[in-house]
Amino acid sequence: MKRVLFIQNGEQDHPGLFAKVLRDRGIALDIVNAGCGESTPTDLAPWAGIAVGGGGMSAYETERYPFLRAEETLIRSARAAEKPLIGMCLGAQLMAGALGGRVFPNRAKEIGFYDVRFTPAAGSDPLWKGHTETFQPVQWHGDTFSLPPGAVLLASSDLTENQLYRLDGVAYGLQFHLEIDEPVLTEMVETDDGWLPQNGVDPQQFLREARLAIPKVEPIARSVFGRWADLLP
Repeated sequence: MKRVLFIQNGEQDHPGLFAKVLRDRGIALDIVNAGCGESTPTDLAPWAGIAVGGGGMSAYETERYPFLRAEETLIRSARAAEKPLIGMCLGAQLMAGALGGRVFPNRAKEIGFYDVRFTPAAGSDPLWKGHTETFQPVQWHGDTFSLPPGAVLLASSDLTENQLYRLDGVAYGLQFHLEIDEPVLTEMVETDDGWLPQNGVDPQQFLREARLAIPKVEPIARSVFGRWADLLP
């Protein structure tokens, strides 16, 4: 059985649809919750691919969250081993920073559902071809990043230029949350403890919008994650 390692960075930042797609394909997903103190593996031999999830911290807060350094090392090791790699939100930022880009605060927080538009390069991308109509995935981030050297930009939004990129043909960084389904988002919102209202977001409105937006995104997410799984050796 093929195995994928998923690094979870927050208690509620579950792999969601990503886990469901792998399970449906008979692929085991081993979850390491680095944000809750579990150690990030250094030997990647057991896993055919590596996934790094989201979290409430910033990729550059390595003094406050030392486990992020271990994740950067893991990302570089995965690239050196040419293992398929996927980063989601914070994961995409950690990938960018670990591989030569820079992570920094965006000019505003992007929380909710906003148009993501694809570049011409996405039209022939192995994961995204056939799914390049403008869509509105879950966004919940305050940082952005510059692309690491050699990366190909695949999608942008009005607020965040670098929403999606490919590197080396098998590594993908997604600033948006393609993995979040309604149960995961509901748990995230219900345990938010006031952060969303403090940043101008009505939690209940966020969930109402999600009930309309997420079902439209789910078929795309299932296809994209399935194609990523096809990259596993």
